[in-house]
Amino acid sequence: MSLVENWQGYLVSQTDSSTQIFSPWKLNGAAVFGYDSDYTTLAISLLRRLASEEKTLVVSEVDKQVSKQILFAATNTVEGENGLTISCGKDASVIAFTGEISLVEVPISNMVEIDSEIYHGINHAWQDESNEKNISQGAYVSGQQYDESLESRLSLIAQEHDMLIWPRRQMDDQGNKISENNVRIKPEGKITTWTKLTAAGAPSEFAIRAPILGGISTVMVQTTDGPNGVFLLADDQDLTPQIGDSVEIVVRRLYAQEGLMRYGAKAIINKRS
Repeated sequence: MSLVENWQGYLVSQTDSSTQIFSPWKLNGAAVFGYDSDYTTLAISLLRRLASEEKTLVVSEVDKQVSKQILFAATNTVEGENGLTISCGKDASVIAFTGEISLVEVPISNMVEIDSEIYHGINHAWQDESNEKNISQGAYVSGQQYDESLESRLSLIAQEHDMLIWPRRQMDDQGNKISENNVRIKPEGKITTWTKLTAAGAPSEFAIRAPILGGISTVMVQTTDGPNGVFLLADDQDLTPQIGDSVEIVVRRLYAQEGLMRYGAKAIINKRS
C-alpha cells in the first residue's frame, strides 16, 4: 500500500497518477466524515496539497458532490482542458487524477473511531440546520454578501498597504482607499489568545450543533505573514488550545442557512511535541 500521510486533519496517499485524500475517522469499520467535513472540504485540502505558490492547478472535471464555487474560491485553481479530474468515493474520500484512475486501499488501520453518539447527533443537526426555513436570528449574512468576500476569506487573500490587511476592506484607519494589491497569506500561525463559548452563549447560527459539541472554541491567530485573525477550531479536534500553539488554517463547514451550506476558514492545532 502507498504511504499514508497526515495533511490538514486528513489522510493522504499518492500513486504515480493520482492522489487520494481520506477522512481520518471510522465508525464500525467504515470510513465516515468528521463533524464539519464533507466532500468539498476534502477536495479543497487535496488541491492545496497538490498546489504550490508558483503553480496554478488546472481542473477539468469536478464531481457533482463537490461545490465548484467553494473549491475554486479556496484554492489556486482554474478550470480548463487536460487538467485534473476530481472524483468522490463512497468511503469519505476524494481522488484527483489525470488519465486512468489508480485507486489506493482505504487506510482503515490509520483511522480513529469516532464517537457514535456525537456523530449521529451532528448529522441530524446538519439536516435541521440545512432546512430552507432555518434562518439565523443573529448576524444575518445574505448570499450576496457571502459570495462577495468568499475568495478573500477562504484563500486568506490580504491587501498590501504599508502592511498586510486581512480581512480585506475598502478604507484604512485614516480613511484612505486601499488598492487591490492582493497577497495570499500563508495559512499558518500561532495562537495568541482563545476562548470557549458554552452552548448557551454560542451565536444563533451554531445553536443547533453547539450543545452536541459541548460548546465551540475560538482562537486569535497571529499568522506567519503578520495579520491577526479570529477562527473557530475545527469541530472534530478534541484539543484544548494553549497560547503559543502552532495552527494551520483550513476550510471546513461553518453553518447552514436558508438551505445553503456556508464554508469558512477554521484552525486546527498542530501536534504538540
